[in-house]
Amino acid sequence: MYSLAQPGFLALGAVLLLPNLLRYGRVWQYSNARLLRNAGRRDVLSICLNVVTWLALGLLLIGLANPLKGLEHIQEHLKARDVLLTLDLSLSMEGFLDWNGNGKDMPPTKLELIRDAALAFVRQHEHDRLGLIVFGDDAFGVWPLSMDRQILSRCLERLDSLLPPALRGTHVAKALERSLDHFDDMGQSDSKILMLLTDGLDSIAPEVADQLVRRLEQHRIKLYVLGMQLSENTSIVTLGRRVEGGYYNINNAEELAQALRDIDEQEASSITINRATESQDLYPYFVFPGLVLLLISSVVRSAWVWDV
Repeated sequence: MYSLAQPGFLALGAVLLLPNLLRYGRVWQYSNARLLRNAGRRDVLSICLNVVTWLALGLLLIGLANPLKGLEHIQEHLKARDVLLTLDLSLSMEGFLDWNGNGKDMPPTKLELIRDAALAFVRQHEHDRLGLIVFGDDAFGVWPLSMDRQILSRCLERLDSLLPPALRGTHVAKALERSLDHFDDMGQSDSKILMLLTDGLDSIAPEVADQLVRRLEQHRIKLYVLGMQLSENTSIVTLGRRVEGGYYNINNAEELAQALRDIDEQEASSITINRATESQDLYPYFVFPGLVLLLISSVVRSAWVWDV
């Protein structure tokens, strides 16, 4: 699709140049009858030069109007899910799973495990809308629900630097509340999945838990709690068992990968995506030829006048 960024330049050029184009041809006067011998040849040359000049001016006007290629909005209907990754960045996530200090090779930390698993999850979900929230003492939105996987992947790659140490406590209730607020603002798909990855032992007050359950059920959001070595009587584990979704007790990388595969089997629903394709400037293809033709016309006219 083609369009003009500054169409007013074409209208202005038409107003200024069209009267000259429609003006009656000039009457050439010769001071000497001998000059009439080449009059026919010079009239043809004059017509050609005028055509070249007007063509050059037309190309320059189109160039000033800044033609664009590819500026269009496309509406697509896709099968997709809204998946929000809510990740615990507390200092306890710098610890290890199943490592007693023996052995030469240090295993990855819990934070590194969820980072690598989240990156793999993002790469495998081209048509899902994915978002990222991190939490410590408070919850922070890092990337909204969207299909832009590149920026989300870059955020995940620097996951350990997203929160300063002073804020790396654990407040699971705030994380859930912030996640539900984001679904209220940005959710589109009927299939909504909230994945909470945490090792936190933070307690959730009963009245707060009841409110969270009501919101999850009201908006039909499936909550999956991926707890790293959590006790069964932890408040977040109890909450996860009360709502649609599930709780996974994670003790190693294999169990984490299996949990993500199980969640991946959830059915997607139809959503509408509006895309705006990138535009390409086409003015160089008009301005440069116009300048060349104008230069040629000026040089030939100068040589012609000098010859006469």
